[in-house]
Amino acid sequence: MVDDGSTDNTAEVVSNISLREPRVRLLQKANGGSASARDMGLQQAQGEYIQFLDADDIIAPEKLESQIERMEREGADISYTAFCSENRQGERTKLRAVQLNAYNIYVLWGLGASVPIHSFLYRTEFIRRNALAFQSACRFREDWGWHMKCFDVHPTVSALLDYCGAIYKQNENGKTGSYIRMQEGNFTFMAHMTKQLKGWNTIRWAFRISEELWIWLLRMLKYRSTQIAKTIVILPVVWTIGSFLLMPISFWWILIYFIKTYIAE
Repeated sequence: MVDDGSTDNTAEVVSNISLREPRVRLLQKANGGSASARDMGLQQAQGEYIQFLDADDIIAPEKLESQIERMEREGADISYTAFCSENRQGERTKLRAVQLNAYNIYVLWGLGASVPIHSFLYRTEFIRRNALAFQSACRFREDWGWHMKCFDVHPTVSALLDYCGAIYKQNENGKTGSYIRMQEGNFTFMAHMTKQLKGWNTIRWAFRISEELWIWLLRMLKYRSTQIAKTIVILPVVWTIGSFLLMPISFWWILIYFIKTYIAE
């Protein structure tokens, strides 16, 4: 349990639990965001598997058992389940699940291919062998950046376990609580990643930026909001030109996404 600078009695509660249950350990640090908290947990972890779980989310009771059984049988580095969202009234909705690969992670994350981090289970050895860590320099879309790293090193991934193993609690006040915060977070993260990507991944990323530009334009038309207008960030010239050139192609991907999301379902 990583206490990322909590201001309530979290540390006391966890400390009392750890006295009765030695498998529970309390790690405390100054507030630095979810990326730095997860990295601290990774550094201290002693088990064979890694399961991330944020304070406001839930996993199904049978999730770990079913995933470990599959991973042991297949020798997989990563497995993941489908997931449900839960609103403030406790009502759950199972969301569309997809089979992930590196292409989907780069190009379609957030457009029908995103999966919350607590759906996943990872082998600790896989993480340490590849020196994987979160990107604490950008406090937006840390999960997205993490999975880009994970899938770039070609892990063995179990097929999707298509049941609701993870419950994602909707939080209207969180970073993903509104379309404005989502848009701002996406652009900030995309600008951050342009400084790191090389080779074929630059083409994938320019394509994903072009998709985001379409979403931004459509939201501008729908909401006519000055707040939406201000979410866009200035990208390096080469990235801006490349993304604009790819917009005629990405239009069809965005059209398919909107049909699936708002019409077919």
